[in-house]
Amino acid sequence: MRLIRMLLLFMAATLVVACADDDNLNQPTELVPFDSKYFLEVTWHTATGAGVEQQYVFLHPLILKETGVTVSRDGLLTVTSIKTGDEEYTVDLERVISAGVGGDEDVWLVASNDAHIIAVDRKSRSQRWSTRVPTEVLARPLIYRDSVIVRTIDGQIISLDITSGKIRWQFQHAIPDLTLRGNSEPVIARNRIFAGLDDGRLTAISPEDGSVVWNVQLSVPTGRSEIQRLVDIDGDAELYGRVLYASSFQGRIAAIDVDRGQFLWARDFSTHTGVTLDEKTLYSSDENGHVWALDRLNGATIWKQEKLAYRYLTRPTIVGDYIALGDFEGYVHLLSRYDGRFIARYQLGQYDDVGWEYNAGIIVPPIARGNDRVVVVTRGGVIYVLELREKDLDF
Repeated sequence: MRLIRMLLLFMAATLVVACADDDNLNQPTELVPFDSKYFLEVTWHTATGAGVEQQYVFLHPLILKETGVTVSRDGLLTVTSIKTGDEEYTVDLERVISAGVGGDEDVWLVASNDAHIIAVDRKSRSQRWSTRVPTEVLARPLIYRDSVIVRTIDGQIISLDITSGKIRWQFQHAIPDLTLRGNSEPVIARNRIFAGLDDGRLTAISPEDGSVVWNVQLSVPTGRSEIQRLVDIDGDAELYGRVLYASSFQGRIAAIDVDRGQFLWARDFSTHTGVTLDEKTLYSSDENGHVWALDRLNGATIWKQEKLAYRYLTRPTIVGDYIALGDFEGYVHLLSRYDGRFIARYQLGQYDDVGWEYNAGIIVPPIARGNDRVVVVTRGGVIYVLELREKDLDF
């Protein structure tokens, strides 16, 4: 029944978007030209296999020192040289994949839509183990010491042995009947697992046995209908020192002292993309496509960029002095971290031989590679490396 209700919500949201007319205020904002001395240029790009197309599945790549590890929707794990874009080898997992690649230099982890967690050994280039968990996994598995931490769509957090895949412990939390499709990745630090749940709660649990350390209610459901009462924490949180920064849909954005489980500040905010931090500032894109920079210490607004409204933005990524975001049309936007002005823009798939049939839209946040390069994966399964360059004005 819960699955049916999730599907009905998704279909209703799709119908609303499809039926929007030119007079609808929620139409995506048209992009306008801007002056800048910088531009983005494609260093290389390559197809990695079947993409997610219009499905809401986040196939995050794993970017390591020399290589990038990607997985396609139809289970092709590909290892690519980050420097050249050359394919090094592939591993066919022969499964439909539901989450991106987690892991480290030695083992790579993916999740399938039939609720299996699969570990691939780098040295042997083959599957190390496969373990079935209770329900589908939409957030990529994470490594903590000798464990694999998994978040399932039914509210469970599960610890697996990294060598054998054997389940060590399971944390169970009741979830609402109606939720958004998606799960945030847990944050693992300070000997705790911090997870945002579908009922608007943040919880800290022990990675040793799954016991609860504390629970706080980030957002309280309001409204009469179940849709109005959605307060999912689907966007990723970030930790800075002992302070966890998190946000929810139709709820709040807040800073929480993780040692005491107490709020330092909170303000009304609605997003399903999550937050990004630097030493002074918190960045997020809200449900309306507005990009915000907030003071990390008190939540006060530093700047707000409204010229990307309703373009279905990703979570911002810090790239040197800028933040990068992707949108539904495959545009990569680079904004100044300090005032939100536009620095550069590039539309993926516009002129290359990959073609529009691959669907260039972006839902996975860009990944920074140094201070001037960014890695982006499209819905169609094409991975790009873009580099920020300065225009030659001497002509």
